[in-house]
Amino acid sequence: MSLEEVLNDIERDKEERKKQIADAASQETAKIEREREEKIQALQTEYENRMREEGDRLYSSIIDRANVEARNTIRMRVQEILDQYAAKADEWIKNLPQSKEYADILKKMIDVSIKSLGQDCVIRANKADRDKIPGKNVDFGDVDPFGGILATTKDGRVELDLRLSKIENDILERLKVRLYSMIED
Repeated sequence: MSLEEVLNDIERDKEERKKQIADAASQETAKIEREREEKIQALQTEYENRMREEGDRLYSSIIDRANVEARNTIRMRVQEILDQYAAKADEWIKNLPQSKEYADILKKMIDVSIKSLGQDCVIRANKADRDKIPGKNVDFGDVDPFGGILATTKDGRVELDLRLSKIENDILERLKVRLYSMIED
């Protein structure tokens, strides 16, 4: 083999070696690029998932706060309505003893008491109602600022509270329970 052939072989080997190194570098670069893209994609997916989860949490939090505020607003409005009804009921009850129907209402209360507790029950009414209950066996005193009666069995074990303020409170309490149960549904 001549010197020229040896030099050509060396040159060829050198070129092949350069090509192999370039191909290996290119493959390594492509591999690194793929890994980088995969990592970027994984980070981007993780970031999107976290953002979606955070968005869902934020949305739920906003909805929950809005629901709480709405319920509070409704409760405040219900309380305003109850206060209005209570004021009207107070006014009506204050004026009831001066009405024409009051004497009949007292008589019906007494009849219900006698029917429920027996003929020998003890019935108490306000002194101011004495003229509205003639001929009945009733004790007069301070029973209720608004009126009505308080009846008990002779032994005092069973009581029937038909005082106007008690009736008003019972009605308002039932109304309150009903309104709030409607809100909760």
